[in-house]
Amino acid sequence: MTDSMTAAAQTPALALEAVTCTFVAHDKRAPGYTAIGDVTLRVAPGEFVSVVGPTGCGKSTLLNIAAGLLVPSRGSVRVFGAALEGLNHRAGYMFQSEALMPWRTALANVTAGLEFRGVAASEARGQGEA
Repeated sequence: MTDSMTAAAQTPALALEAVTCTFVAHDKRAPGYTAIGDVTLRVAPGEFVSVVGPTGCGKSTLLNIAAGLLVPSRGSVRVFGAALEGLNHRAGYMFQSEALMPWRTALANVTAGLEFRGVAASEARGQGEA
C-alpha cells in the first residue's frame, strides 16, 4: 500500500476535535448554557457509532454539529479530512420528531432533499420512484 493510500485509510470520515457548543441566553443577564464541552470524536469510514445518554446530555447537539446544522462555539469538525463548512452533504440525517411537510405528497416529501440540493425535479422524481 502506498503512503497516500495508508493516509487515506487513516483519515476519519468524521472528526470532531475539542468541540464545545454554548447557547447564549436571550436575556443577556442570564448565563449561557453549554450543551457539550470539549468533545473529541473520530469515526472511521464505514464505522457504525451510536450516541446514547440521558435526555439533555447533548446527543442532538453533537449530531446537529456533525450534520452542519450547528456551528460549534469552539473546536473543529472535519469530514474526510476537509473542514466542514455549512451542511455536511456526505451525511444522512433523520430528525427526532416528524419532519414531513404536510402540504406535499409522500413522493414530494421523499424528493425534497434532492430538490433542495439542486437536482432537477424530474430527476428527483425518478429517483424517488425507484
